Amino acid sequence: MRFGLKRRSLAHLISSGEKHHLRELIERLERDTTAEISVMLLHDTADPARFAREYFDHHGIGKKDQNNGVFVLVVVAKRRIEITVGAGLKDAVPQAFLEQVISETMAPSFRDQRFGEGLMRGVEAIGQRLRAERPELRPGEPTKIPPIVDLDQGS
Repeated sequence: MRFGLKRRSLAHLISSGEKHHLRELIERLERDTTAEISVMLLHDTADPARFAREYFDHHGIGKKDQNNGVFVLVVVAKRRIEITVGAGLKDAVPQAFLEQVISETMAPSFRDQRFGEGLMRGVEAIGQRLRAERPELRPGEPTKIPPIVDLDQGS
């Protein structure tokens, strides 16, 4: 599957320190809950919701037997945040909760151009919900999907 991405550097939106902290947060969350989370900042795409779903499905985010993936897509030019979750997590993190995370937790930081902070706060909110709603989750094998999809390889 081709996604037809046009590369445009987004390195200025999130610092290397923020990337490192976000990666640690995602890895800790996976150890605690088995959920696999991947984050992507993208300059633009025609249909953010479709892109998020197709990317999620194509890359198999989440463990196949648990369908426990979470994909957070930020489309900067459209000022859109899409969060896609696997069927195994839909009860624990329903759409209404995700919309609240976007509007109340992530968007305020994004409006102030603090993308790293917004992403970390959003991932942490999802993690807290997973820990509370799914205490039966146990650590699993580490994911092979990178937690932060970095299209700007130079940073």
